[in-house]
Amino acid sequence: MHVHMPYDTAMACATGATFDLSVVVPRPALAVGCSDGLLAFSRASPHSNSKTARQRSTIVRTIAREVDCDKSSGEYFRRLTSTFQGDFDNYNQVVLDRQHGLTPGAGGGHEHIHCTLVPCPDFGDDAEGDTRRSRWILAAFYFNGNPQQIFRFRAYQLWAPDHDGMDDGSAVVRMKLNTLSPILEQALRKRSEEPCSWWRTAWKVWSGEDKKKFHEDIIPWSQFIPSLVSPLQGCDVLWEEDWDAAKHSYLLDNAYNSDESNDITSFCDTSFHATMEAGSSGAIVDSISMIPGQRILIKDELSLWEDKFWINDRGYDPDGETDSMNENQDMPFVYGNRRGVPYKLERVSHIVSTAGAELQVAPVSGELQWTLGGSYRTPGEYEAKLKAII
Repeated sequence: MHVHMPYDTAMACATGATFDLSVVVPRPALAVGCSDGLLAFSRASPHSNSKTARQRSTIVRTIAREVDCDKSSGEYFRRLTSTFQGDFDNYNQVVLDRQHGLTPGAGGGHEHIHCTLVPCPDFGDDAEGDTRRSRWILAAFYFNGNPQQIFRFRAYQLWAPDHDGMDDGSAVVRMKLNTLSPILEQALRKRSEEPCSWWRTAWKVWSGEDKKKFHEDIIPWSQFIPSLVSPLQGCDVLWEEDWDAAKHSYLLDNAYNSDESNDITSFCDTSFHATMEAGSSGAIVDSISMIPGQRILIKDELSLWEDKFWINDRGYDPDGETDSMNENQDMPFVYGNRRGVPYKLERVSHIVSTAGAELQVAPVSGELQWTLGGSYRTPGEYEAKLKAII
């Protein structure tokens, strides 16, 4: 099912594939990690700057540091990779935005986006090297709770802190971002509502019709994945357990400037926080999009809990005309939230391995289960959900 809405954005697609923009693309949207983003140039509203947040940062940071947890790099890597999987969706955030009169883009609100993270099965991997190898994750992002409206595929490679044999106890996990080959992306789009089949689809794309190749059960994934993806240079993301009071200030900001305060105790839960290795200045990348030669300055911070995934990704045009209404006063805003409020996604499912190492979706939220696709809702239910956020 497609939803026809008044869209005015141009999609930046890693493969250069064409899409029906009147159906798929809403106003300036989100990119995860370092990406080409969705190109929509408009004036930005002032970036939020919470004095209260700064005053509370020291207190909350102290609380967070007092959480009793195992800081060993191996344990941290296992916990991160076991959490960084499944489906997440920000529908409830979008409903609140609309109730407060906030619309996407220059209106200060968010687009309705869904994130699916599919971990690579352990076929052929050495279990004893669990904390000393990389883990691959296929990621897809789509609009309006509709897997047919995927606007971005990515392949993430997470490296354990001690993957090079040196464990300094820092527990920093490096995540490399990759785009998919056009052939692989096309194949996955045909199975957009079957995420648990994506890795086998990837193997079939790689093996083709060559029946002489080994069965995937005995081929380490690392032998063929690199041939199906292309790295986004300069876009590495670093995951740490401690959050940064400056870079992750959104953890303390009140999204609607009301008298309600954030639940500070939630920061004592097990959490993971990421920033770009490029630092607060961000990284300039070439857009792989419908506008050849476009450059974008990327800034990105992430926060992950067991039941939440927050993404604060913004893009700016380093070659555009001066715009004094954003945090980079010399650069026009390209995509992301104008108020600096991250996309706040809630967990909808876990994607887990069965006894036979097969993957399956295990929904955890009945309220948001409809965002997983047509098999999880009726047409009437879907229509009613979208009417609430138009």
